[in-house]
Amino acid sequence: EPAFSMPARWIEPADKQRAELAGCTVVDPTSVLITHLGEIARRYAHEQLSREDLQRLIDKVRDSAPTVVDELIPNVITMGTLHRVLTLLLEEHVPINNLTRILESLAQHAAGTKDPLELAERVRQDIGRAICDRFRDPQGRFHAIVLDPRLEHYLRQAVKGNVLAIDPGQIEQLLNRVANEWRKATLRGQEVALLADSAIRRILRHTLARALPDLAVIAYQEVPTDMILEPVAILKLEDIVGRHQPAQNNQTTAANAAANLPGSIPAAA
Repeated sequence: EPAFSMPARWIEPADKQRAELAGCTVVDPTSVLITHLGEIARRYAHEQLSREDLQRLIDKVRDSAPTVVDELIPNVITMGTLHRVLTLLLEEHVPINNLTRILESLAQHAAGTKDPLELAERVRQDIGRAICDRFRDPQGRFHAIVLDPRLEHYLRQAVKGNVLAIDPGQIEQLLNRVANEWRKATLRGQEVALLADSAIRRILRHTLARALPDLAVIAYQEVPTDMILEPVAILKLEDIVGRHQPAQNNQTTAANAAANLPGSIPAAA
C-alpha cells in the first residue's frame, strides 16, 4: 500500500464481498490515489513553502491579529528566521494552520534565542495539543512507543553536539526495534508516535528519519497533561546494547512510563 507501506493486494471488483467477509479492509482505487497524493503533499510540504507563500500567510494573520505581527516582525525575528522555523515544523508534519498561536509562541521565546532549531522546539511544546491529537483514540488515549528510563539515560549521555554517538550496530538495533513496533501498531490500525525527552527528541528524530520518515518523534513535554498515555511498546536498554550490559533495574512497566508524563524521564542511578 503506497501511502502507509502496509501489506495490500489489488483484487477484482467481483472479489470485494469475499475479501470483506474474510476480514479485509477494502478500499476503492480512487480513495487509494487520493490518500497517496495527500500523503505526498504532506510529506514534502516543507519544500513547497516559499517566501512569497509566507508573506501571504502573514498578511492574512495581520488582518485578525495585527499587534502580534507588527510587534514580532521584523523587530524581534526576521522573515528568514520565521520561514526556517515553519519549515522545520512542516518537515515533521506539524500543522501550521494556527499561525497566530505560533507567532505568539515565537514572541514569547525569541528574546532568549534566535536559533531556528531551538525556537522550533519551543513552539512545539506550546502547540503540543495540535501535534498530539492525531495519536489519540476516541477514548482520549495517546498511543506511543516509549523508551524505558535506563535506555533514555543511555541515549542522553551519548549525545555529542548534533550526533548520537553510539555504536552503529546499536543504532541499527534501535532502528529495527522502533520500526518493528511502529509497523505492528500500524497493522492494528493505530496511529502511534515515539516518545522521548525533549533533550534527545530532535537528535533521535534525525537518527531515525531516513529509514522511518513518517514516524513522529514527540517530546514528553509536548504531551498535554489531560492525555492518557497508552504505551504500545516499551523499548529497554538491553534491546539495544545487548544483554551483557549490567542491569540495575529491568522492571520497567507501562505504569513507569506513564508516570513520566509530562516532564522529563528520571535517569537511572
